Amino acid sequence: AYENGNYDAAISSLQNFVNNPSNKVIALDYLNLGQAKIKKGTNADETAVDPALYAEGIGFIKKAVELEPSVADGLGDLGKKFYEKKMFKEAAAILEIATSYNESKSFLIDNFYLGNSIYFANAGKPVAERDMVALKKADIAYGHVIEASPETVDAYISRARTNSLLEDDQAMIKYYQEYIDHITAKGPEELAKSTVKTKLVEAYNTMGAGYANFDKAKAIESFNKTLTIDPTNKYSIQSLKSLQ
Repeated sequence: AYENGNYDAAISSLQNFVNNPSNKVIALDYLNLGQAKIKKGTNADETAVDPALYAEGIGFIKKAVELEPSVADGLGDLGKKFYEKKMFKEAAAILEIATSYNESKSFLIDNFYLGNSIYFANAGKPVAERDMVALKKADIAYGHVIEASPETVDAYISRARTNSLLEDDQAMIKYYQEYIDHITAKGPEELAKSTVKTKLVEAYNTMGAGYANFDKAKAIESFNKTLTIDPTNKYSIQSLKSLQ
C-alpha cells in the first residue's frame, strides 16, 4: 500500500501490526509507517506539512533506526527533497537521522545538506530566535565533511557562516581563514573566478567585522584585503572610516 501511494491503508495496516504485542516488528515496519505518515502529512505540491503527522513520522523512523541503524542509509534522499523545496527545518529532521549511520554511502553529502538545512533555517533571524542547539549540530556536520574531504572548500565557508550565526567570532575567523588558505593554494586561475572573488570579499568583510570586536589592527587589515579585490566595496570603505 505504501509503495502504491495508498498511505491511509499503509498507515492503518502498519499501525495495527506494530501495536499488536504478539507480532514480531522489524525496522522496515517502523520505517514504512514513518514514511507513510510523512507522505500523508505533506501537501500535494510538497511545500507544507502537517506538523503532528510529520512529528509522528519522524518518531517512527527514529524507532526503525534504533532497531537497525543501517535503515538510515538512503534517508538522505527524502531529506534532500524537502531541502529542494526550501523546507529546511523538515529536511534537517530527516537528515539528522540519516547522518546517525556513519557507514552510509551518502554520509558525506548528507552531512553537507544537514549543515545547510540548519543554516538556512536560521539565517536572517535575530539572535534570540536562532536555534543555537541546532546550529551547533550544523557546525559538527560541516566538521564531518571537512574531516572526510578537506578539499571541499565550500564546507569551510558554510562552517564560518554557521559560527557567525552562533556569534563565535574566533571560530568564524578560523574557518574563513581556512577557506582562504585552501582557495589560495589552488593558484591564480582559481582566485580569478568571479564566484571565488565574491566569497573572498564575504570572508574578509565578515572577518573584519569579527576582528573589530577585539583586534582593530586585524580588522583594518581584513577590510583592506577586501578593497584589493573590490576597490569600491561600500561596506569595507565605511568600516575602515569608522575604525580610523
